[in-house]
Amino acid sequence: MADVTNTFENQLYCDFSQAATKAIAGKDILLAIFNSTGDKLLAIAGQQGLKINRSKDTIEITSKDNKGGWKSKIGGMKEWTIDNDGIYVLDDESHIELGKYFDGDDPVCIKVIDTRHVKGLFGGLAIVTDYSFEAPFDDSMTYSIKLEGMGALVDLAGTNANQMPGLTVTAVTLNKATLSLTVGSSEKLVATIAPANAGNDTVTWISDTPTKATVSADGTVTGVATGAAKITVTTIDGEKTAVCNVTVTAA
Repeated sequence: MADVTNTFENQLYCDFSQAATKAIAGKDILLAIFNSTGDKLLAIAGQQGLKINRSKDTIEITSKDNKGGWKSKIGGMKEWTIDNDGIYVLDDESHIELGKYFDGDDPVCIKVIDTRHVKGLFGGLAIVTDYSFEAPFDDSMTYSIKLEGMGALVDLAGTNANQMPGLTVTAVTLNKATLSLTVGSSEKLVATIAPANAGNDTVTWISDTPTKATVSADGTVTGVATGAAKITVTTIDGEKTAVCNVTVTAA
């Protein structure tokens, strides 16, 4: 959301700075796994419940001379697990991959995603230690899995780990390599992501010389003054780029 400090009637009754407006809804958080080749991130189909458990051992260092008879401890090793359950979706690729990881001994690369803000929250390697199913007489068939972490559960805040479920972006192209504008005129560039079913097709735009030509968030280029500028589009996933050379002439 844009800066609202001096809008909405100075926030007299709609205060967007409150913590509640920045809270993350559980429905927006997805558990995803990479396939065995690492080129596709799969959201686990049918998922409903998700619990991330992080814990730390303690090491007792109590000695006979501890004052008052209180125990003393220091922090020990940490570990993490993830519990996930939901409706079982037969033949979905994510469940096929989960079955392979459970049957074998290879770790799975997992990622917890905030789909609303299109960013990664946590990631790491884990072993699928439980992959169970329940088929009640009068309800849908469900699954439950337990993942036990190998090493750290990495906090992805502030990183570029923004790939979303689907294939990894391999390239981006523009509909025009060159563009001629007059001062004050505009034209929209169109970016095409490859593959077409990439998980995250978000891009950013920038002009290297905004005094000559500017570009908006949707790729619209506007001539500002006579001269030249380069417009670059960059994918969030993979940081792939494409460039359009813009020439601006007098109106």
